[in-house]
Amino acid sequence: MSRSQMFRASAVAAVLNFAFTSSALAAVVAQWNMDNDFGTTMTDSSGNGNDGTLYNVTTSGSGYMFDGTSSKVVVPNSASLIPGTQDFSYTVQLQTDRIPPQGTDYDVLRKGTSISSGGEYKLEIVYDNGMAKAYCVVKDAEGHTATKRGKTNIADGQLHTITCTKTSTGLTLQIDNLPPLTKAATLTGPITNTKPLTLGVKTPSSTGVAGDWYYGVMRSATISIGP
Repeated sequence: MSRSQMFRASAVAAVLNFAFTSSALAAVVAQWNMDNDFGTTMTDSSGNGNDGTLYNVTTSGSGYMFDGTSSKVVVPNSASLIPGTQDFSYTVQLQTDRIPPQGTDYDVLRKGTSISSGGEYKLEIVYDNGMAKAYCVVKDAEGHTATKRGKTNIADGQLHTITCTKTSTGLTLQIDNLPPLTKAATLTGPITNTKPLTLGVKTPSSTGVAGDWYYGVMRSATISIGP
């Protein structure tokens, strides 16, 4: 096995192990390993068929490179990506050295927007006092919203595993093996939006700076729902 294959295998194993230990009874509804080195399809290995289409993304066999201006992945809506009232989590492994300009952010993973009926869930990288910080957001269809911001700079060129976990009582952000950070909130309403899921951009049709384009590498992403 080559060094790159070993790295890919260990990276994927780390995500799967984290997802298992943090939510042993949850069902993985989407697992994108991002390990293809050609083509324009991001394959979902969960068995749920949540494949995505790559646009201006550079593949390498060990992650996807997003250029910060036009790279995106779009996954069509499906019932398996709609958590309803269930607890759920979403995890992304990423590597970047770019801090968003002040007053801006980068979209990493998103389903829905703040004006979408049916709520939304997303992971962003936001500017905060000269640092890039992970930022989880969940909003349900009844208007209940929770957000949680990380404390550490993730634009350090290192590989980071970031997980957002929603329960009926709050939202938790965990980065790598750092202590989890939780925002207590009432999140009892359903999340039912039927928008596509996007990686690296705000919406499938976003253009220009309004797209909140991510710059850097993504190694993998996972969504788990339940029990």
